[in-house]
Formats: sequence, C-alpha cells, structure tokens
Amino acid sequence: MPRKPRILLADDDQPLLEALKVRLETLDVEVITATDGYTSLAKAVAEKPDLLILDINMPAGDGFSVQERLNNGSNGLQGVPVIYLTGDASERLDKIAADMGAYAVLHKPFKIQDLVDTIYKALRPMAA
Repeated sequence: MPRKPRILLADDDQPLLEALKVRLETLDVEVITATDGYTSLAKAVAEKPDLLILDINMPAGDGFSVQERLNNGSNGLQGVPVIYLTGDASERLDKIAADMGAYAVLHKPFKIQDLVDTIYKALRPMAA
C-alpha cells in the first residue's frame, strides 16, 4: 500500500500551525510541523516530504533559505513543490518566490479552501 503524501508545514505562529495541521490531516496526508527555518530544514532532510508549506518570515532561517538549501543540497529534495504562506503582501516577496520556483504564494489571511486546492494541485503529479 502506498504511503500517504507527506507535507512539511512550517510557521512560527503556533496557533495557526496547529489549526492548519488539524485541517490538513483531514485530507489523508501526513503532516510534519516545524516552527523555524533550522528545524524545517532538518525535518525536511530526515522526513523527505512531498510538499513544503513554508512561512516566509520565521526565526532561525526564513522560508526562502530553507528552499534554497534544499534545492542546492544533495538531499534528494530538489524540485519538491513549495507553497509559501506570508503576512507580507509586498510584490518583492512574490517575485523572489517566483524566481526561486515556488509553486504558489498565499497571503495571510487566506481562505483555507484556497490552500487545500493548491495542495491538491501540487500533489497531483504524485497521484498519476
């Protein structure tokens, strides 16, 4: 039996992180959580997620640095889709995310259904 898709969810807003984890687990996925960039990177390397959902502004390394290190490392995680969550609505961050190859950027506050739809689209290649 194939394993459930694995999602690494990283955000330093603990109540948001817990609420999203509970909601995403209803999608029949495994959710791994982290609250900072350093822990996100370590858990990604150890757990090999199929999708990363990263807050951009976190302590101990932002979401961009996590994606950059994973893409440049020899960890087998190059090309894993990344969805960024951010409370910063600046076009500069959107451009950086696009330049890094992010799958999507969702701005807080976002509709949970928009996140769910984006997750399904990002994981669709796995189901094929």
